[in-house]
Amino acid sequence: MKCKALVFCGLAFFVCIASARQGGDDTPFASAVKAFNSGKFEDAARLAEVAEKANPKKPDIPNLRGAIFTRQKHYKEAEEQFEAALALDPDFNPAKLNLAELNLLEGKYAGARQLYEELQKVDPASELVQFKLVLCTLLSGDANGASTMVDVMNFPGLTPAYYYARAAIALKRGSKEEAQKYFENVKKYYSQEQCAYFARSLNDLELTSFKSSEPAKR
Repeated sequence: MKCKALVFCGLAFFVCIASARQGGDDTPFASAVKAFNSGKFEDAARLAEVAEKANPKKPDIPNLRGAIFTRQKHYKEAEEQFEAALALDPDFNPAKLNLAELNLLEGKYAGARQLYEELQKVDPASELVQFKLVLCTLLSGDANGASTMVDVMNFPGLTPAYYYARAAIALKRGSKEEAQKYFENVKKYYSQEQCAYFARSLNDLELTSFKSSEPAKR
């Protein structure tokens, strides 16, 4: 399974690492994913090594290892692992999405945008990818362009992407009160689990700490 329906895959921090690939015949990998989602990164890495011995050609394993490195902020090592996953399977979309996320976290907005646009061709309706493209545009210094992109997003959507995109723009402009309204309203329509990924995205990019509009990273 290639995880083409990206809109539903981003609710565990990194897409599709906890997908239907966790069959009974792949217990070490399933355990590694469970450890990762519990924040037990050392255990996840150890279990990933066990899984790799059983199936060294499985792109999910370097993809998971890359996700572990990313959470530990070892970005160079993370990139190497995502590239290794793509070397095993050039069409493995979870690694592409994680590599785009890595670029975004590092402030490489042009590179992130290119990867997200490629993924959007795979799943044009993905609200997750739309949300990430809004963030790329916003953090590149084009708040008006980001707002225009949100204008055409589905509302209400299958995910809380719209609310968090609007909140991100408000935060970048220094309007915490406006952002807070979106944070309060989104809870009326979506569960905490649905919101967790999007909220974490803003935290990881330090948008929630913005006091005013800041120069964009290049």
